[in-house]
Amino acid sequence: MRENQKIKCVNCDNEFDNKSDTKPFCSKRCSYIDLNNWLGEKYSIHINEEDYEKDV
Repeated sequence: MRENQKIKCVNCDNEFDNKSDTKPFCSKRCSYIDLNNWLGEKYSIHINEEDYEKDV
């Protein structure tokens, strides 16, 4: 990756420097919003029940 490359925040689509400590988010605020969405079950990962039975 280039040194001064700008990337987009996965939460708000704002561009920010790729050297940021909060990647892939532009700020701590956006990272907390994303975390809150996971904890509030706004996101989900769908699984196939048949695959789950094979692993057990």
